[in-house]
Amino acid sequence: MNEAVRTEVLAELDALRRASGLAAGHADVVREYSADGSECRIVFADLADAEVVELVRGERELARSGDYTLEWKVYGHDRQQGLAAALEAAGVVPGEEEQVLMLPVAEASSALFDTSGYEVRRVTDGAELDDYAEISRQIGRRNANEECRQLARLLEEQPDAMRVHIAYARGEPVSCGRAYYQAGSPFAELAGARTKTTHRRQGFFTAVVGSRLRLARERGCRLMVTDALPTSAPILRKRGFEVVTVTRPFIFEPDN
Repeated sequence: MNEAVRTEVLAELDALRRASGLAAGHADVVREYSADGSECRIVFADLADAEVVELVRGERELARSGDYTLEWKVYGHDRQQGLAAALEAAGVVPGEEEQVLMLPVAEASSALFDTSGYEVRRVTDGAELDDYAEISRQIGRRNANEECRQLARLLEEQPDAMRVHIAYARGEPVSCGRAYYQAGSPFAELAGARTKTTHRRQGFFTAVVGSRLRLARERGCRLMVTDALPTSAPILRKRGFEVVTVTRPFIFEPDN
């Protein structure tokens, strides 16, 4: 990826990060709250370097007083100097670094994620999410039922904003993932990929990516993006995804 293309993609990515804040009436700090108020994720902050320490302390105290888990996503290209250091100094714990990967949505790209021979269903109704929860519980995900309630609510309230894809092996749900879409954005955003431990290294992960890639083409998306952990990044990069930047979640639990 040449630097001009990377710069363009990063600008579009930042516009996507900022968009939910604009919809909520603010853009300097973009917060996304879970439906039950137990979690808050900061995905974008536009502030001067001198404001970093004060803002971090303020967000930590808001999380403590509101009794919610705070997750702050710090990106490698964010302009604020010292943000990661300020978060750590305030007791906000860094998680594992992820690579932000991008793939053009094209027929040639789709061929790299073959779904032939796999059964992958597109979930459009919250009542069909029990299989998603089953996969989540098998790999040890916490709050699987609450997560599915939130996903069901999103499917009902914003049916064009998300799709859930689930792969099956002889009728058993074994792998899944989500894709998010935003009006006016060129991106389809991948999230929530998980595969049962009993069915890994059998192609189900790539089949679920392929299903989401084909739907992105149908919807006219130009780019597919995802935050990939070290477990999945090599698989995606082998099939054409390229690194745009990196990101790291910083977590603060109010009872710590």
